Amino acid sequence: MRITYVIHNYWPAVGGIETVAKMLSERLTSMGHEVYVITSKYGAKDRPSYEIVNGVHVYRIKAFRPGFPDLTYPLEIPKEVLIRADIVHGHTHNSIFTLKMIEKAKMLGTKTATYFMSVDAFRDHSNLFVRLLGPAYSKYTVEKALEISDIKLVKSFRDQEILKTRYKAETFYIPDGINEDLLKMPNMAESFRMKYNLYDPFVVYVGRLHKFKGIDSLIRAMVLIKKESPELKAVIVGPGDQTPYLRLVERLGIKDKVFFTGYVDETTKVGAIDASLALILPSISNYVEAFSLSISEAWARGKAVIASAVGEIPYRVKHLINGALVPPRDPKALADMIIKLYYDTDLLKKLSLEGRKEPLLTWDQVVDNLLKIYQKETI
Repeated sequence: MRITYVIHNYWPAVGGIETVAKMLSERLTSMGHEVYVITSKYGAKDRPSYEIVNGVHVYRIKAFRPGFPDLTYPLEIPKEVLIRADIVHGHTHNSIFTLKMIEKAKMLGTKTATYFMSVDAFRDHSNLFVRLLGPAYSKYTVEKALEISDIKLVKSFRDQEILKTRYKAETFYIPDGINEDLLKMPNMAESFRMKYNLYDPFVVYVGRLHKFKGIDSLIRAMVLIKKESPELKAVIVGPGDQTPYLRLVERLGIKDKVFFTGYVDETTKVGAIDASLALILPSISNYVEAFSLSISEAWARGKAVIASAVGEIPYRVKHLINGALVPPRDPKALADMIIKLYYDTDLLKKLSLEGRKEPLLTWDQVVDNLLKIYQKETI
């Protein structure tokens, strides 16, 4: 098949949605499909307007971005890429960039698909402007995407439920996958500890450094944890600006309790998860949790998960059954749960084992499922 993906940011930009788009594109290419990506130049650094990356044809077009990534507006449309595709698949209906490309593909007679992500999820946004105008914007983007998409996809039961009840729309549920290596890689805990000389017990956060991810809540929780369990530390793994968090750590006097690795390779990331007591995901907004790859990765490695009850998380994590849920923006509740699992080894073992039992798709399975839908809907 000739498949065109649309996403407002692509490699070398780093993030959850960018990782998913790159993984799908390269897997499909390795299977012999012809894959194109239409993206903007934002986050591309000095990459050219067109190049082939690991077999994927990447088109970076001119666009305008008035602050928020989702508001990225394309200033040009590569019609030849859209019209020659068997299917044009957009990542996230919230993106104006995606909507414009899908709309044009539909006009050109090409089959279209869209991933609906974080549907109607702006009401708890930290930005007042977004909280006020976001619901109307969300309603518009959902209705527009439903109108122009032949195939409607979700990766969250939350989004599927909202689309069915509020918008009377039927969708295909295809969650994100995990690397097959996660299921068979040997335990990498010792190599991680040796690399960073970290031999104290610690909890780990894995993901980008963004204010909506609630990293400051984890840092503030460590102040409380230090009083009761001074040996416990927090390790924060992922790309992004560390400056505001380093300042907070210093101001709170816990420089010895919080360690930042920055961006790391996959093996090091797995080692951090393996060596940890539990994965911590303290996100504060429904919007940023359409699907958590880090939860899947922790479960694949047999690790317990403590996460905020936002977005799709409570649809997957069941409190004290296969993980633990805490309210967002609540450092004390987070600290109490971390301490509880640290001392209650039976509960920690139970959550780790039950999480490991959760059904997880590999990327090959995700691609196979998508191809079945593409091919069925495009015949």
